[in-house]
Amino acid sequence: MRSLMTIIAVTLTTMAVAVSSATAAPALAAPPRTQAGTLLWEDQFNGYGGPDPSKWGFQTGRWGATSGEQQYYTNSWNNANQFNGTLNITARRETPPDRKRAPYNFTSARVVSMGKQSVSPPVRIEASIKMPSAQGLLPAFWTLGLQPGGEYSWPSQGEIDAVEIPGTNGPSFNLHGPSKWNPNQDVKTGGGMGPVGNGFHTYRIDWLPTSITWFVDGIARYSLTQAQYEAKGGNWKAFSGAWPHYILLNVAVGNNWVGKTLNSTPYPQTMSVDWLRVSRL
Repeated sequence: MRSLMTIIAVTLTTMAVAVSSATAAPALAAPPRTQAGTLLWEDQFNGYGGPDPSKWGFQTGRWGATSGEQQYYTNSWNNANQFNGTLNITARRETPPDRKRAPYNFTSARVVSMGKQSVSPPVRIEASIKMPSAQGLLPAFWTLGLQPGGEYSWPSQGEIDAVEIPGTNGPSFNLHGPSKWNPNQDVKTGGGMGPVGNGFHTYRIDWLPTSITWFVDGIARYSLTQAQYEAKGGNWKAFSGAWPHYILLNVAVGNNWVGKTLNSTPYPQTMSVDWLRVSRL
């Protein structure tokens, strides 16, 4: 299903307190439960045209603008399409639908399973993804919580970043949730590793009600328990299974973390997803 083709169409912030930054993460021992059980849903991305509407939708507009992101997310096949067995999400330097000029003259796509498919622990979420790496880019495979009545209440809803590639750095694994004292205060913790090769890699989280472990190509790279997060001042409720999460796949251009994209950064930049699976643990 993988392809080396050339395609023709291919977060509400509040005050944030980062309690730890993404630091180098050595390989870890696998958690006790490593075998996935029942396959809940998957997508092999074998169609042509837009993403399968029974599994995916779009969040369009300037999501992430308050965090300094430069792109306008569209639902155009020019920014998200299935072709030759992959889902391709492409960031382009071009005039966006709202006609904003540089440095906001980028389009991209934010493909989401919200309202289509959701995930709850104990669950394994994994995908084979080829991610771009360039100054100012932030491709990501992640989840957001469907907090009842607070589906857009970040960070109280909870965010699990299965993987992000910040700029030219290696994979980063992060968790964002509320402080136990203030639902609007971000308690972030996470880890990371050195750059990986340019091809497809399998990124995975094994999410249990009291812990989350991040894997790259089957090797555990970072793990966090409820007790560890709460010791940092975080409220684990969003990750306990109190409410489900939905999955997001997107390529952001520039933000307060990775900085602005450079004029010298070539575009288009594409993230390709070969397959995605969700299984009960």
